[in-house]
Amino acid sequence: MKFALSGLFILLCCFAQHEAYRILCIYPSSGRSHVLVGQALLKGLAERGHDVTMVSPFKLSKPVNNYREIVTQKVELGQMTKDFLQKSTGNSFMGIVQLFQSQFRTAEMVLEDPQLQAIKNENFDLVIVGYFVADFVLGLGPHFNAPTVVLFSAGLSKLTADFVGNPRAISTVPHLMIGGRGMKGFGDRLKNFLFSGVENVISAVASYAQASYYERFFPSDRYPKYTDVRRNVSLVLLNTHFSQSMPRPYLPNVVEVGGLQIKAKPDPLPKDIREWLDGAEHGVVYFCLGSNLKSADLPQKKLDAILNTFAQLKQRVLWKWESESIPNAPPNVLSKSWLPQDDVLAHKNVILFISHGGLGGVAEAKYHGVPVLGIPIFAEQFQNIQAMVEEGIAMQLNYQELDETSFSRAVNIMVREHRYREKIKEISNVYRDRPLSALDTACYWVEYVARYSGAPQLHYPGSEMSFFQLESLDVIGFLLVVVYLFVKVTKLIVTFIFRKVFKTQRKTKIN
Repeated sequence: MKFALSGLFILLCCFAQHEAYRILCIYPSSGRSHVLVGQALLKGLAERGHDVTMVSPFKLSKPVNNYREIVTQKVELGQMTKDFLQKSTGNSFMGIVQLFQSQFRTAEMVLEDPQLQAIKNENFDLVIVGYFVADFVLGLGPHFNAPTVVLFSAGLSKLTADFVGNPRAISTVPHLMIGGRGMKGFGDRLKNFLFSGVENVISAVASYAQASYYERFFPSDRYPKYTDVRRNVSLVLLNTHFSQSMPRPYLPNVVEVGGLQIKAKPDPLPKDIREWLDGAEHGVVYFCLGSNLKSADLPQKKLDAILNTFAQLKQRVLWKWESESIPNAPPNVLSKSWLPQDDVLAHKNVILFISHGGLGGVAEAKYHGVPVLGIPIFAEQFQNIQAMVEEGIAMQLNYQELDETSFSRAVNIMVREHRYREKIKEISNVYRDRPLSALDTACYWVEYVARYSGAPQLHYPGSEMSFFQLESLDVIGFLLVVVYLFVKVTKLIVTFIFRKVFKTQRKTKIN
């Protein structure tokens, strides 16, 4: 009894020492898959007793205690993503420009929302910014006089490295838009160097464009400068894991939390979906092109090729299809407008995931041990799938060349050959093997930053240095000048002495 009372006292002391924080998260993105990562983090913080407020264009499927939502407007990406599928404009220059402009406008709509304006007089201990292209919303940190955490749904790039001054390791780590497991020689390093230079230009243009947005919402007479705010981020959370890409140098305030949206225990599936999966004697093929791309926008020729292939399978198919039903779908296909992907992939009967290669889906496939047939469409999806192909857990199809022959061949190889499933079980073990879950890791570091008022002990002085200072180019230039002057002065002295000696010898000889 005495030991029980002592244990209870210690437990109560632990709870008493735990401080609940008021945390605001703003996620101005039109992509639901991006916001899902932020929602997962906020739910985890709410479960730990913190009072959280989420500002985003997407609402939770069900309410959570301590979790307040402010649902805002967004720019719809329907026509843009439709063009990605029907015109293959995903990685075109204009496609990228349109994407940036749409997200700037979405962030603008979020900041203009009357619901957000209504809470600007409240107090928050911490501000989390879900980053996707638009970073001028970082001004909310100084507005609430609170430390800022950036949550990014992918890996490190210049756009996120600059927030804390993290080294980019251009000579050793391939850019996330290039992919691969390392540099194989001079050619790879040259390609990475040139691509990083292009990214420098993109970053400079994006920052220049956003400066006016920042000035509009956070005028310089009342707020710090935009450039200073970008360098005053306390913590960056990256939704990636070293086993997905490759090890790289990180500052202590840059933390990998890959798989943040993956639940340790899957939620129960809706009855009809659960029964469909449970009754699949030969397994299930899960088809999903993500939250932005819509299967209903597939060109008819490609849709027919996919449906004809599925009709010949003995496996059942679960398909994320955004409209009411798939025209002429075979009886072994069940479609739903929205599916809880993490919970679906956790089901033991799912044997293949046909995916566009989004980072969230790749993480969930690795975690649950489901091989992937990748059909990348735009952005880093090509590199995500290629990395899985190199690991032996995926096949890749060229979307533009997709027809019934190529699609049927790839699907049948993936469902019949066990080597993919065996290999991904090994990969899954590596991906899962961590001292803490991704969610626990993220929550710990968010609480750490709040607990120490921005954790200035994590701040890297290099984040405030210019490129010339950071690379010691000013020091090198100074030393070159010193060496040049030393050589020049030495030469003058030697010349002077030589002339003096020679002149003396000549006079002596004449005398």
